[in-house]
Amino acid sequence: MMPNGYLLDVRELTKRFGGVVAVDRCSLALVPGKIYGLIGPNGSGKTTLFNCLTGIERRDAGEIRFRGERIDGLKPHQVARRGVARTFQMIR
Repeated sequence: MMPNGYLLDVRELTKRFGGVVAVDRCSLALVPGKIYGLIGPNGSGKTTLFNCLTGIERRDAGEIRFRGERIDGLKPHQVARRGVARTFQMIR
């Protein structure tokens, strides 16, 4: 199922908005059974990274694999069917 042992394997992910590089060659490899966190200041690209992982935003470069399968380029509903989804923060 996961030939390299990673549940989520992201390599050199890049996302640009015009001249602004929101995510710059981000790589991470997550193994199953662990809990991870992503922290950083406002504007550091955390939400953009999650939007790329879930198919909401299209990446400009790099690869995203979940359980060994490429999921970059899939539509959000296709990514969600494979088990990768996000929720949106509602402040009230």
